[in-house]
Amino acid sequence: MKTPLFLIIILMAACVYAQDASIKKDGSTYSIELPAVRPELKPGDGKERTEAMCNICHSLDYISMQPQLSRGGWTAEVNKMINVFGAPMSEDDAKVIINYLTIIYGKKD
Repeated sequence: MKTPLFLIIILMAACVYAQDASIKKDGSTYSIELPAVRPELKPGDGKERTEAMCNICHSLDYISMQPQLSRGGWTAEVNKMINVFGAPMSEDDAKVIINYLTIIYGKKD
């Protein structure tokens, strides 16, 4: 399920407002707890490993918001996460993730 961008913006604004509004006039504070928004990836072989590895650094929304990429495109994206951003994944993890992304979120020729 995709989370609309406006919902994310509203939740971020609520966090900023809540931070400013957390101090009462008498000096005491209170807090609120916002619900967790957890995007769900499409089912397929490698889904669990993709969720576990990719969610370490970013929201899973980043996957579903990407254009449909070829195997080469997904390979470049995963390699960028490893080599540029330091994603802590093994070569085996990368292969599983690339295969999953290609089959589930890749170009349908």
